[in-house]
Amino acid sequence: MEERLKEFFGREINLEERLYFYDYIENYIKDNVKSWDISPDTDSMAASFAAKISAMPTKDFCFLLSSAGYIPEFYRHDSSQETLYSKLVEVMVCEWAKRAGFIDSSLQKQKSSKEDVTIQLDRTIIVCDAKSFRLGRSQAAPNVKDTIKKADYDKWKESYRKQGTKDERTYNAIGGLITFPTLHRWKGKSDAYLYCTDKDDPICILFYEYLSLYLLLDQGPDKLITLFAIYPDLFPEKSKDQHTYFETIISNLFDIDKGRLTDFIKLSIEIVDEQTNHKLELIDKEIAHLRKKVIDEVNRQEDIEQLKAKLILAETTLISEHLRKQKNNIIKFRVTKGATAARADT
Repeated sequence: MEERLKEFFGREINLEERLYFYDYIENYIKDNVKSWDISPDTDSMAASFAAKISAMPTKDFCFLLSSAGYIPEFYRHDSSQETLYSKLVEVMVCEWAKRAGFIDSSLQKQKSSKEDVTIQLDRTIIVCDAKSFRLGRSQAAPNVKDTIKKADYDKWKESYRKQGTKDERTYNAIGGLITFPTLHRWKGKSDAYLYCTDKDDPICILFYEYLSLYLLLDQGPDKLITLFAIYPDLFPEKSKDQHTYFETIISNLFDIDKGRLTDFIKLSIEIVDEQTNHKLELIDKEIAHLRKKVIDEVNRQEDIEQLKAKLILAETTLISEHLRKQKNNIIKFRVTKGATAARADT
């Protein structure tokens, strides 16, 4: 790994530094949010994070970007922490776009009906959806229908055409981009690639390590703009095959020989594997910490009856977890509102 790191990132990034980057966003959040009793000011946090990463040397930023998109397992689902983490990944994608030469790029604040990041150079626009997932999610790859919604991309692009009729500017929304963590890719054949090989309505998937390589090669904005322009020639027919898709994208997006590209892909795999093992170690440490807390609490307990009661509650909670989840889902989705409060699970 060390030789390839030096080749592509210009220096030997030692293990301590690599771990620092793997935990960078999580530690930033930890350092800047002291209490989760109230939701943090996401926009303010995003702005301060943007200022911080904009000061990074490009190759350090590229290494950080190459391991992006993995939400920490310690965050609760649909929590403020998860929302903020995903937002900061979007900030990184916006920073990438600016460094790539799309100097007018911006984050969207109107989340309900807009793209995450508007990648923009003057009046040329690419609408971008920046994805983040947990390493520990229950599916190897997300449901396609929940991840790529072509109608959304059409709506986002159309909004710029309508905007142009109001302010007398002409906006050229040339396509959509999905930035994606590589470990959640759809393998083999998938409808995801069927959507992304539509010559009439191009949507391109790029993994975060590909964004990193784009900057490392100093490609500039024209390469990505040209890729969308030649989409009809690249994909005259739709295809579900991921190998064909990525071979086509890579060969037309990057000015790099096959040997160096292979070296970079190997390095990217090593980086993400190391990051994954690091996260597993953090989970093991947290489990050990929780076990110690339980042991200490049990050892402090002198009342045997109270200890028995706690054991009964813990065992009951454990063996009935599935039924409790089902009950809560029934209450949430099937019980009329008037009866919900009386039946709610505590």
